[in-house]
Amino acid sequence: MTHEFLKIIDSYKRASKKNFRTVLATIVHVEGSSYRKEGTQMLIDECQNITGALSGGCVEQEVIRQSSSVFSSNCPKVFKYDGRFRLGCEGSIYILIELFHPNEKLLNLIEDAIQQRQPFFLSCSFVKDEISKPGFGTSFKFKDTIIYNSDYEERSNNQVFEQKIQPLNRLCLFGIEHDSNKLSQLAAFLGWEVIVIGSEYSTVNSSDFPFAKSVLTVKPEDLDQGLFCKNTAVVVMSHNYSKDLRFLLHIISSKVRYIGLLGPVHRREKLLNAILDTDTLLDDSIFDKIHGPVGLPIGSQTPEEIALSIMAEITSVFKINLKNSTENQGLKCTVE
Repeated sequence: MTHEFLKIIDSYKRASKKNFRTVLATIVHVEGSSYRKEGTQMLIDECQNITGALSGGCVEQEVIRQSSSVFSSNCPKVFKYDGRFRLGCEGSIYILIELFHPNEKLLNLIEDAIQQRQPFFLSCSFVKDEISKPGFGTSFKFKDTIIYNSDYEERSNNQVFEQKIQPLNRLCLFGIEHDSNKLSQLAAFLGWEVIVIGSEYSTVNSSDFPFAKSVLTVKPEDLDQGLFCKNTAVVVMSHNYSKDLRFLLHIISSKVRYIGLLGPVHRREKLLNAILDTDTLLDDSIFDKIHGPVGLPIGSQTPEEIALSIMAEITSVFKINLKNSTENQGLKCTVE
């Protein structure tokens, strides 16, 4: 949800320039099932412009209505939305609404964390009751700094919901063909940071891939290995066997979570055998993250359909890993 949070920050900056006040609405507790989960956020300005959504569309108008008292009183509140009668989700959600006015220091810390790909935490203080009360609110916790939004206070009878804002997921595309462009567009729409990589002989530039954060033309051996972290997926789709092999040899041992190979099974086997012939000491577990032919088998034919199948498979792999990580670590909900 990092890209949704960043959209909220961008909307706040635009509203602030117009001297519009804003409130932040956060789902802090769910009982039963709901369309969106704890941590989902929505920003509302004084003109009732919204960024983000807490449901499929049913909750938003009630959040706007509830936010009017926060604007008038400057006091945060919690209210309960019973989805059993209105959402069909067989559950209820508690929503914290607070004035949102991050100072320059907080905005800079958020921007620095995103640029440096460092995680940070949001902690929401609330009680499970429909009540307006000072002392509710969100704190932002960075490596060495804690900053409180609104009039957040620590109170012993408050619950705290904490969520980790992870670095943006990154998609590195090796290949500059038409299908790469469509894949970069869809990935960016889904909130991924896209890096397009061409060979050192490529003439492509950023104007050819307007949805990518950056476009690199570089020798594989000169690639910055910092690009390939655990939040990275790689898709190899240059349509050139020798280029793909050179690229794979330099990223196969990186920490990336997913490597997708365009092309049929026999091409994948040829590439993997060549890699093994080059480095016989590779750990077999490395090959567990390699997917080829890349994408889910949905009968894709057009570049757009191929992009859809690839992003569906990548999303599935990342969500499964996230679920396992969440089950092991848990999202924190404590009492102060």
